Amino acid sequence: MKAFFLYGKEDMRPQEVALPPVEDYDLLIKILACGVCGSDMRMFFSGPSPRYALPIVLGHEFTGRVTQLGPKVRGYAVGDLVTVAPIIPCLRCNFCTHGQDNLCENGQVIGCNVQGAFAEFMHIPGPMVMAGGVVKLPPEADPRGAALTELVGCCLHGLHQVGVEPGDRVLIIGDGPIGLTFLQLARLMGAGYVATSGHRPARRQLARELGAHEALDGRAVDLKGRFSRSLDLVIVAAANIDVTAEALELVRPGGRLLLFSGYVYGTTMPLDVNAVHYRELHISGSIDCTINDFRRAAQLLPQLQMQRLISASFPLDRTVEAFRAGKDPDAVKVIVEP
Repeated sequence: MKAFFLYGKEDMRPQEVALPPVEDYDLLIKILACGVCGSDMRMFFSGPSPRYALPIVLGHEFTGRVTQLGPKVRGYAVGDLVTVAPIIPCLRCNFCTHGQDNLCENGQVIGCNVQGAFAEFMHIPGPMVMAGGVVKLPPEADPRGAALTELVGCCLHGLHQVGVEPGDRVLIIGDGPIGLTFLQLARLMGAGYVATSGHRPARRQLARELGAHEALDGRAVDLKGRFSRSLDLVIVAAANIDVTAEALELVRPGGRLLLFSGYVYGTTMPLDVNAVHYRELHISGSIDCTINDFRRAAQLLPQLQMQRLISASFPLDRTVEAFRAGKDPDAVKVIVEP
């Protein structure tokens, strides 16, 4: 099997590897499509953090077809179209027993310390199968759009932290794949007004086509002057600490702020705790998604237009080009199709 291993900074090489044997509860799947995530790009261009087990095959947003089943696997068949949650939880720690398996203290992460999906085939360990993280998709599902199920699951998990009420006024700061997914989910949940703020004209046009009431140019519009303390929910989907600080001034008293983007480790900002207290602000963070979020995201796919986010596709032997294409200003979501 051919796979692309990340060895270090900007060092991804193809390598023929032997797959582990398919044992009792394992699955083997043939990869159809795998999205290039922002975290993959950070590892490629900036070098992996200590949590990565090198060498590692990146790739955790994917679809594939089952090609082999362990002898004890039930409920799946050769040929099934599937997508797989990225975190393999232990199901025993305090987080798992409280339904927060995205925070599992013993969890393994596909593309981090379990070989990922920038490969021709992928071995799915039995614990993931038994945890319910392998989700069957309808035969007619688009494998390309469905590869972004994890992206939907992460955004869905974030919205579960803050809630979206019918009629809510929502601003999403950032109109990349994350922001455009939040846009679709907020509209689906009944928000009365959803605006995006971003810098790239092509993404703003796509936001309008996906249902944004307004797609604002973040460089040209004074967000504080436009929305000062009037929004029910602000979602920060851009790793810009200045924008994050400003977002606090956009939320109405009693409103909610979701901090979704990852920042450089050690990033801090001043916080007016009296403002949080007297304006009764609700500030939430969000990371990854639970298996339940992931399964729900798969159910929502027919009501979303995730395939519209795909701006470029590359074959497996051009994976390095795919990573570099992700930095193109006009790119939204790049995928690899082995």
